[in-house]
Amino acid sequence: MGDIVNAGADLLGFGPASKQAGATRYAADIAARTQAEAIAAQKEARDQQIALQEPYRQAGLTGQNRLMELLGLGDNTGNARFGQYSRDFGMQDFQQDPGYTFRLNEGLKQIGSQARAQGGAGGGRTMMGIQNYAQGLASQEYGNAFNRYQTNRQNQLAPLGSLMTSGQSAASGQAGAQGNYGTNAANLTMTGGVNQANAALMQGNIGAQQFNTLGRGINQAQSMYGDKINNLFSGGGSQAGMYGGVPAEGMYF
Repeated sequence: MGDIVNAGADLLGFGPASKQAGATRYAADIAARTQAEAIAAQKEARDQQIALQEPYRQAGLTGQNRLMELLGLGDNTGNARFGQYSRDFGMQDFQQDPGYTFRLNEGLKQIGSQARAQGGAGGGRTMMGIQNYAQGLASQEYGNAFNRYQTNRQNQLAPLGSLMTSGQSAASGQAGAQGNYGTNAANLTMTGGVNQANAALMQGNIGAQQFNTLGRGINQAQSMYGDKINNLFSGGGSQAGMYGGVPAEGMYF
């Protein structure tokens, strides 16, 4: 009879199996809350990593845009220095070289001063001297001007390239943080779904066991007391007949 009592108590919500089902639901709720807190912590860590790396990404983007302008790339064609370093060193660059220009001007001033001192500032000899000096200086200084151009070009492009690399690294770190968050959140969500499914399955099994236990108890009671119950309600007993086929109080067993 104990199985019938327990099963009935379970069906009413206060039996051992009902308590087990409640504990299962409670554990599932705790797991769900823990899962939500873990996902929130992952998101907070992701957001902090992205925020810390964002200034470097922005700096890298600025450097990249500037580098592209100097190399003649992109759409900012109206910039005065657009494509400045996208071409080879040419005569225009040589003539604009500060070192060459300074030496040329200083040399011409010296030749002019000497010519005036000698009283022949506008003579053919003076003009020949100016021409020879300019040609010689050009021959000597062209290589120096080329090297200065390349050095200056490298000095401007290299820091921009380093800045762009730093930004690229920051962007990669942000992408990694986002990817880790996505993976961890997905795993936690999947684990939570499995836990919830297992909890639901366990509660279903507990419910089925309750009904099975009750059914076995009823069958057992029917097997043990079926004849006596039938006799009492059918009027087969002598005492039962005294009450018109209905057993008197205290006469069931």
